[in-house]
Amino acid sequence: MSSKRRKKPGFSSTSRSVTMTVVGDDGDVAKSYSGTADIHNDVEAEKDAKRRRTDSNDELANVALIRHGLLGCTPTQPRLAVSLECLEFYHQIRRRQSSFSIQAMVKVLCAVTYSQHLRDQFSMTFDVYLDILRHVRTATNQALGRASPDWRRQFGCPPCGYKQEGEPVVSPARLHAMDGNNSLKRVEGSGHADERHFPSAYLIPPSVVDGFQNEVRSRVPVTAPPVHTADDEDAHDAAECTQRWKAANATTEGSVRVFEQTGIFLCACRHGCVEFVTEMRHSGELAKYPLATSSRLMDVYGEDQGVGHDIACSFTSTLGNSSLGDRARELGFKLVVNAFHGHAHNRLCQLRFHPLFLTIFGLEDLETCERIFSASNAVARTVRFASHFHWLQFIDLHFDQWDRDRYLELSRFLFNNYRQALSIIRDYTPVIQQFKLVHSVTDEEIASWPAEELRYLQRLAKEPEEDIAKVTYIEALEALKKARATFETATQAAEFLNVNQNTFNTREQARNRLEVAERTVETVERTLEIAERWKEGSDEYEAALEYVHNRRFIRAVDELERLVVQRLFELSKANLAGTGYKMRRQISKHLVRRSEAVRNALKTYNDLARVQKPPRPKLDYGDVMAYGWLGEFELLKHSSHALLEKPWSSPVARDVMVKYFKVQCAQAEIRRLNVEIPRLQQWIDDEDAHFVRAATHADESDPLLGAELRAMHRVQRRINGVHRAWLAEIYKLDGYTGARPVIQSSLETSAESVDVGGGQILPDEDDNMNDEAVRLGETLDRLVL
Repeated sequence: MSSKRRKKPGFSSTSRSVTMTVVGDDGDVAKSYSGTADIHNDVEAEKDAKRRRTDSNDELANVALIRHGLLGCTPTQPRLAVSLECLEFYHQIRRRQSSFSIQAMVKVLCAVTYSQHLRDQFSMTFDVYLDILRHVRTATNQALGRASPDWRRQFGCPPCGYKQEGEPVVSPARLHAMDGNNSLKRVEGSGHADERHFPSAYLIPPSVVDGFQNEVRSRVPVTAPPVHTADDEDAHDAAECTQRWKAANATTEGSVRVFEQTGIFLCACRHGCVEFVTEMRHSGELAKYPLATSSRLMDVYGEDQGVGHDIACSFTSTLGNSSLGDRARELGFKLVVNAFHGHAHNRLCQLRFHPLFLTIFGLEDLETCERIFSASNAVARTVRFASHFHWLQFIDLHFDQWDRDRYLELSRFLFNNYRQALSIIRDYTPVIQQFKLVHSVTDEEIASWPAEELRYLQRLAKEPEEDIAKVTYIEALEALKKARATFETATQAAEFLNVNQNTFNTREQARNRLEVAERTVETVERTLEIAERWKEGSDEYEAALEYVHNRRFIRAVDELERLVVQRLFELSKANLAGTGYKMRRQISKHLVRRSEAVRNALKTYNDLARVQKPPRPKLDYGDVMAYGWLGEFELLKHSSHALLEKPWSSPVARDVMVKYFKVQCAQAEIRRLNVEIPRLQQWIDDEDAHFVRAATHADESDPLLGAELRAMHRVQRRINGVHRAWLAEIYKLDGYTGARPVIQSSLETSAESVDVGGGQILPDEDDNMNDEAVRLGETLDRLVL
């Protein structure tokens, strides 16, 4: 649509007077001014009047376009407009195919006559269209009582947040996953002329994140226990686990200079609904991003939150030593390593942080972020050179559709998890019972095996305290013996030689060293509660002295045993039937990396084995790497720790231990599902009634808003019909132990309900958009014609 070009006002001047003529749109003279004193004010007044008339005309023109189903590409003097149907069609495409760019859409519409300026015009129009939709959503959220900034995070996932009175308590109260991804980069300086700010409901502001940037650098050690109630932390193992995942150090110095946004750090609930998004700016995955996310989790959700993070082992210490440490401990903030990532951590870390052994997390693998990133990577190619406004707008648009799809899948998620839990209990329980009967073990003994294995590996990783104490005592006795001999020599020299000042000083120094050595021995004896001092030749003294002489070799043997045993335990997962290809490849890759540590430990062992009396046998690296089970490791047969005598060391026992803990996780999953299923059932019943009340109330004050609410309710009612069908299937499961609500007859016969049983076709996630797709398809046909 075009409008006539307005002519500029004409000016004529003489030496003392000025005359101005304003020409209207129709070419006629609208008004003339002349004079000398008030000419400036009159000209400005006329400019303001014309500007108001122009703005009014532009507004009327755009209103007229909207009434005809068109949206102007510019706010003033629009010469090009796009139909609302076309904009909505692209809106729906972009929500479901994030890689389909605006340029591609305009090329489809233009066919042969594509021009860059048409792409720019369409982009500006689409921005306005999305802004209109955001204003509509704001109005509907206010009418529905959902205007709170944190409403979506608290109730956007009903199984997580729609708590009911009298429901059983589950711990953790909610499960989350957080992780970083470096695909969604944005080149620095792109779109710098666009200074708009996008109001994303997902984003944690960068100013909040930067408040934690010095937490790690300036932290001081504290005596409080770590956030996770695990045994002693091993800083070396935690650092080793952290280095195995590229996400922590994925951004190179060159990419930091090129990109302003180097990716995002994301947090989502266990059902896949996105909760928080943080921009990673000019950096890799620094500690400030999970710290800011953890702070928001505690702010919004309160106590007893469980979070999966791929480097939870090291982040536990970071969080405990940060300014959030005390609060995290008070609120019972729990951290666990994601199941898939956890198998690439060392065995010590797995026993402390893997969800298999922390059964309160149920069957949840907490790899939600990886699934989200797999889909959001499609956005990357369209936002790499976008302005910050468009970068965030299209990421927000993608996650908004992702959340809607996850809401549609909630009931199927609950159904699949319940069926999986029942299947695990049914299949593994007889195997466990048979093993317990044959080997005369109890559930309590099997449950204690991971703790025993952890203590065994910790003893190998760190020298026992009692051995260190004995070494300290022997060294103190040896120092006392040497100091006494030195003092006696100095005394004899003072008696038989000429006594001078130097001799006197030497004797006094020897006396002081003897007194210090004596006090040191007495202190160690009080610490070790030794009543009678060990003498040379006594059994205690000789045994401790032998340990001191062989200490390096003993520690080398323990270190080699620890590394090889860990490798065999971790290798058992890769060789286990049912392990997926990706997990098997990931485990194998990190086992190869850890083989260098085995090689170094083996070299130290062989160097010391030659000088032992008698010399110990040499071990070959190839033979050690070829071990497939503990019995092949000859060194274990002579180990002082008697590993092969442990009930949990055999392959059969370890397989039963894994099955036992999976059963415990399945039972915890059922307890959680028995809480989440009634929440979803109550939510869909309450939401239908809530939409009707809100639409009826809006009809009185704003009929258009009431119509929009009813249109939203029609879509939501179809989705809730899918939920009711899946919930009905859950109630039919053989083994379901949760509440069974009374289904209203009106819902049973509703046309919106979907039958998912009896061989019927299962509902697809896009079923609720079928009518919209047909309508938009017809629109596209008209556009093409």
